Amino acid sequence: MLEKDYIKEYLQKTFCYKCGTSLGSAKLETIAEAPVALIAHAVCPKCQAESMVTITSAGGGASPMLSDLNVTEFKKFMGVKSVTHDELLDLHKVLKRKSLWSLLVKKEKSLEKKQKI
Repeated sequence: MLEKDYIKEYLQKTFCYKCGTSLGSAKLETIAEAPVALIAHAVCPKCQAESMVTITSAGGGASPMLSDLNVTEFKKFMGVKSVTHDELLDLHKVLKRKSLWSLLVKKEKSLEKKQKI
């Protein structure tokens, strides 16, 4: 587990991708933590831009990562299993036959029927 002072020190050296402000006083919410690393969601104190930050104890510092996910969505997807190569190939085959839009409309109609029951 990384110490708070260590985290703050490295956040001071990390800057917002949007406005360039130091993330030293950013609102930080931990996503995942290991003995040698921390993944967190950071909100810039100046412009409110959101990014994911990885801080390691190996001296690599903090690396911001752009994402359109908010902290709740990021936590939700962390536990989901990865898509396999076979699943991706199956999707490719389906998309050769039908458009993504038609598949989404079909799924939506199916959900509407379930809600009525």
